[in-house]
Amino acid sequence: MNTTSLTATRPVPGRATMYQPRALGLQERAARRLGLALLRWSRRREALNSPETVLLRRHTELEMQNATAELQRKLATLGNPVV
Repeated sequence: MNTTSLTATRPVPGRATMYQPRALGLQERAARRLGLALLRWSRRREALNSPETVLLRRHTELEMQNATAELQRKLATLGNPVV
């Protein structure tokens, strides 16, 4: 696991902020990583429920149902010379 991307030093008065890897404790790094992962998960869930995504999903499901019905109809009449 790469922990260097989420670490930063604590601000010290009178000194410029400098980012150094592994400056925070393990629990703080893990908490930040977990927080960012939860944020990404939450944003993905919101994107799944956007109006455009819902409409696209409904359209795709309808097309799938139509294709399945067409395939079943073809399979049912494949060996029947009357139809």
